[in-house]
Amino acid sequence: MKKGIFALIAAFLVAFPFAGTAANAEAQVSDEIKKGVTSYLEEEHYDYDKGSLKVQDAETLKVDSSADKEFSQVSMMVVDFSTVRDNIFFENHTQVLFYDTESNAVIPDAQVLDLEKAKEFKDSHETGQHLHMGVILFLSAIMFVVPFLIAYMWSKNKYSTLSFKLKNNVYETNSTF
Repeated sequence: MKKGIFALIAAFLVAFPFAGTAANAEAQVSDEIKKGVTSYLEEEHYDYDKGSLKVQDAETLKVDSSADKEFSQVSMMVVDFSTVRDNIFFENHTQVLFYDTESNAVIPDAQVLDLEKAKEFKDSHETGQHLHMGVILFLSAIMFVVPFLIAYMWSKNKYSTLSFKLKNNVYETNSTF
C-alpha cells in the first residue's frame, strides 16, 4: 500500500512540471477575420474539419502607399486547422496566411512576400502538416491478425488422424481394426 501511494505521488511530481506546456495560447483576432479565414479554408480544403481553426500568432502590417499594392493593411497569422478524410485520415495543418482586412479576403503569398516584414514573419514560423497514423495502423494490423486468428481456430478444430493414433497408442501399428 505504501509503495502504491509513493508511486502515485512520484508520478504526479514527474508529470506536474509539464502540465503547463500542454496548451498553447491562442492569438486574439476579430471574429470577422476568423470567419473569412474559415470560409477560405472550407473552399481550399473540401475535408476541412469545422471548428478546428486556431490562430497561434497574429501581427498587423501597414503597407506604404509607395509599394503599389491593392491593400494598405494586412493581418499576418499562423493558423492551425484539421482535415478529416473518410473518417480515417486525420491531418493537422499549420499554415501562414495573409488576410486583407479591408476587402475581407485572404491574399495569395506571391502578392505579399515581396514585403520584407511579411517574408520575415513567414520564415520565422514552422509550417507543414502531420498525418495521424493510429487508425491506419490499427486497420492494417487487423488485416494481419484476423487471418492468423482464423487459422489458429481452424487448426484446433480440424480432424487429424495422427492425433487420434497418438492418443490411442496405435501409431506405427499395421493392424486394421
